[in-house]
Amino acid sequence: MAIKAPCVAVTNAAITLLGAQTVNSVAVVAGDRVLVKDQADTTTNGIYVVRATAWARAADFDGARDVSDGTLVIVKTAAGASVLYYASGTSPIVIGTTELTFTAL
Repeated sequence: MAIKAPCVAVTNAAITLLGAQTVNSVAVVAGDRVLVKDQADTTTNGIYVVRATAWARAADFDGARDVSDGTLVIVKTAAGASVLYYASGTSPIVIGTTELTFTAL
């Protein structure tokens, strides 16, 4: 199990992974990490880095052995609190292929 670096926002609905936008009441800008957990295609869920163009998966969430069932993701809220989410998916998890879900603890 791994614990990932914090994200500044977490989705509460499917989003377009493109450009600066407001995610769950948080204005995200280029360079911010976002936990995307509500896409219709759950193989696209994961941690992304905001870009002015298409978002990219975070370097610690884009390859083999970057995530396993039970990986933890910290999301810092605007109020300064932290919420912990855990990833679940069928092992071995293949980024972009395995269906991933994230649940708040």
